[in-house]
Amino acid sequence: MTEKTEHTQIGIASIILGVFGLIFYIIGWFFFSFVDNRLYGMLIGLILSILAIVLGYIAKKHGDFYGNYGMILGGFVIIITVIIAILATPTSVEIG
Repeated sequence: MTEKTEHTQIGIASIILGVFGLIFYIIGWFFFSFVDNRLYGMLIGLILSILAIVLGYIAKKHGDFYGNYGMILGGFVIIITVIIAILATPTSVEIG
């Protein structure tokens, strides 16, 4: 027989923020690039991801395993941000 675990609202909010952070990051990267304002969408996604990690940590302390999923989603967006920042940064400047 399985135990029924209660999920806190903080854990569910962590997952929702992680998913929205990923969606806003993808929208900011792909769709806002045509308007040359991709930074705003990516920044919103990054902020939501950080909030997902914080809420996930709080939910995990209360024993809700949904917090783990929110932390994983938030961490995934932050890792993608770091990789894209490294790859998109110019390494040399040509003058002339």
